[in-house]
Amino acid sequence: MITLRFLLLFFFLSVPAQAQSTPPLERLISVNLQNESLNQALIIIGRAGQFSFSYNPAILNQSRNVTLRVTNRPVREVLSQLFGTSVRLRVRGNHVILLRADEPEQPKDFILDGYIIDGQTTRRVGAVSIFERTSLRSAISNEYGYYRLKLPATLPVLRLEIRRQSYLSQSLTIPSRRSQPQNIYLTAVTNQPLSRPVPVEPIDTPTLPTVADSANRLTPVAVDLPVMVASADSGIALLPSLLDRSRRTFGRWALSAKQVIIDINLDRDTLYRTWQVSLVPVIGTNRALGGRIINDYSANVLMGYSLGIRKFEVGGLLNIVGADVQGFQAAGFGNIVGANVRGFQAAGFTNIIGGNTRGVQLAGFLNANRGNVGPVQLAGFVNVVGGNTSGFQAAGFVNVEQGQTNGVQVAGFLNTNRQTVQAVQIAGFANVARADVLGWQVAGFTNVVRGQLAGYQLSGFLNRAQDVVGGRQIGFINIARSSEKTPFGFFSYVGQNGYRNVEVSANEVTTLNVTFRTGIRQFYNVFTAGLNPANRIWSYGYGLGTATGERRGWSLAAEGTAHQLNRIGSGTENVNLLLRLSPVVAKRVSPRLSISVGPTLNGYYSDNLMLNPLLNQSLPAVIVTPDGPANNRDEWSGWLGWQVGLRYGL
Repeated sequence: MITLRFLLLFFFLSVPAQAQSTPPLERLISVNLQNESLNQALIIIGRAGQFSFSYNPAILNQSRNVTLRVTNRPVREVLSQLFGTSVRLRVRGNHVILLRADEPEQPKDFILDGYIIDGQTTRRVGAVSIFERTSLRSAISNEYGYYRLKLPATLPVLRLEIRRQSYLSQSLTIPSRRSQPQNIYLTAVTNQPLSRPVPVEPIDTPTLPTVADSANRLTPVAVDLPVMVASADSGIALLPSLLDRSRRTFGRWALSAKQVIIDINLDRDTLYRTWQVSLVPVIGTNRALGGRIINDYSANVLMGYSLGIRKFEVGGLLNIVGADVQGFQAAGFGNIVGANVRGFQAAGFTNIIGGNTRGVQLAGFLNANRGNVGPVQLAGFVNVVGGNTSGFQAAGFVNVEQGQTNGVQVAGFLNTNRQTVQAVQIAGFANVARADVLGWQVAGFTNVVRGQLAGYQLSGFLNRAQDVVGGRQIGFINIARSSEKTPFGFFSYVGQNGYRNVEVSANEVTTLNVTFRTGIRQFYNVFTAGLNPANRIWSYGYGLGTATGERRGWSLAAEGTAHQLNRIGSGTENVNLLLRLSPVVAKRVSPRLSISVGPTLNGYYSDNLMLNPLLNQSLPAVIVTPDGPANNRDEWSGWLGWQVGLRYGL
């Protein structure tokens, strides 16, 4: 029996025809054949029905003459009149296949197997990828160079693609649809050309090395293969390390060795499919070629792996995408994307992105992005961004930024930024910026800026900046190298253009006082302590002051201070509060030394007359006592006093 050879005349008998929804055998035709050869009769029938025939010439007597006249009859009926029961009919697309009636049905699949051989050395080559683009069937040659591939027998054209690093890419057309051995010879690349640039290389790994053993086998050497790493473009240490480790961890867990090898060998091939469904990588419509396929729609019951998503993807556990994602992506556990994301992305635990993210990104625990992010990024625990951030960013614990920050940044504990911050930063504990800040920093404990501050710092405890060129520092403690604006706080220290001095002084209450002033001339803090040994009185106090600039060595200042007075050897439980308002005139007598003098307006309150340190004290001033019983437990009084001191500028 002559073996059936499909499609022998396919390319010669088929003619262009407009696609029809009616199957070829059900189309109505009208033909008038008068003593035509069988070969010519088939051509006329095919033209009338706008389809083509495929058959083995050996099963037909093509020289037989045919006479037939039909009007508006189905093609099936016309062929029945022409052949009777001697020919069996099959349809593939717009082709009618003629088979001998007693010939067995062709199986749906057939097997190709053989060896992949180096055409120059005749050695067998392992780790070679063989695939067919339409059916997505694929195979990998083993360590002996042997491959075995099941292919569909129903494809009109069947072409194998062969890929291996260090060898030229090759395409091989398979004319027969029967199981048979098929050796494939590859040509090695002798002078390795520079690789052309590609948008994304989803597998970042060295060339697969091989070694030859005594049995003439080429065996791939085991290598630690990461999954996907976008091209390094930032030079940042923290984020690439985090991304790389995450990809390696998830990759070794989620992907088979076959998929990794395919991605290495097919790094210049991109396939497209409208949709895919998978249980896990390999078990799905993308088969083992998922890492080289871009899908419009993707649904993964547990895990999925693809080169790109253009519209929509959902995954019960994990989505792994080598290149770009556009549209909507959601996963129960995590999304790992090698390049850019544009649209809406959500994960129950983590999103790890190798490029830019533009849209809305949500994660229950962690968002990690190598590139830029905006306009919305939310994480239950931490956001890590290697590029710039714009829009609104919030994390339950910490935001870590390697680039510039614009918009609003909120963290339950810490915001840390390497580049310029032009945003509102709000943190439960601290904001730390290594460059300039042009917006607002609000923290429960501390704000730290290592560059210029052109915005506002508000903290519950400490604000620190290099140079304040705009805005304000408002906090319990403010520290700056230089400041063009006035800081407000309990303690403010400005290094280069600040106002600081230490003074030793005397007044009508305490004959020896030491006072420290710090801040800037327009607004400074006053810390003071005093002693009157003769009357056994000591005091401590705090106040605020403002001073004019010097003119010919003279300056004026106004200070308001509050002092707690105590008897030496007594407790400090009772309140003896002295409020003092002091206009002061200072004259500089040397580069750092000044003399100060001025009157004081005093208000004094004691909550217990018996423990009043000033009781029965003779003050060299006019005492003003409010009307009231002499034995009042509480007493307010006031008087005019004086002070004189010697200051040393720091």
